[in-house]
Amino acid sequence: MTRRIETALLVDDDDAFRTTLQGALRRRGVVARTAATIDEGLVALEYEPVDLVVIDYRMPRGDGLSALAQYRRLQPDAAIVMLTGFGDIPLAVAAMREGADTLLSKPVDADRLLREAASLRERLRPPPSSASTPPPGSLKLDELEREAIRAALRESGGVVATAAKLLGIDRRTLQRKLKKLG
Repeated sequence: MTRRIETALLVDDDDAFRTTLQGALRRRGVVARTAATIDEGLVALEYEPVDLVVIDYRMPRGDGLSALAQYRRLQPDAAIVMLTGFGDIPLAVAAMREGADTLLSKPVDADRLLREAASLRERLRPPPSSASTPPPGSLKLDELEREAIRAALRESGGVVATAAKLLGIDRRTLQRKLKKLG
């Protein structure tokens, strides 16, 4: 049985997105607080722990990636989800190295976010000394790759050659991956 997410902190500079996601989580019974900056979020966590931290990658005064270690230190047991509109595999790997549990593309569905977060909280976190060897299956690279390809195709308007450039891979490689994904 998965542990229910009861509290969340949403850190995003986009007011409309942040309040919309907050409302969606509240309608699902989650006590959701928000912060418009990385520093606001860190201060909020010092006073009240949460089950879920959702942090945006691109923010005006510091990116979410560089703040992940601080958030992880303050909330070692929370599920930490990084959101981005610019997802790619290297970013996903970097985010997980810095302390995120997963990377999801914006816009994110509140139900999917809660399912992912509850699933992440169920997994046992390795002790800090063994952090260099993540548990098998924890990175979900196939899913991250699919998300990155979809995001690149959306951004490129469906043009495979342009999407391949955005992903930093050869066009033929992307075509093979698309054929494999179906």
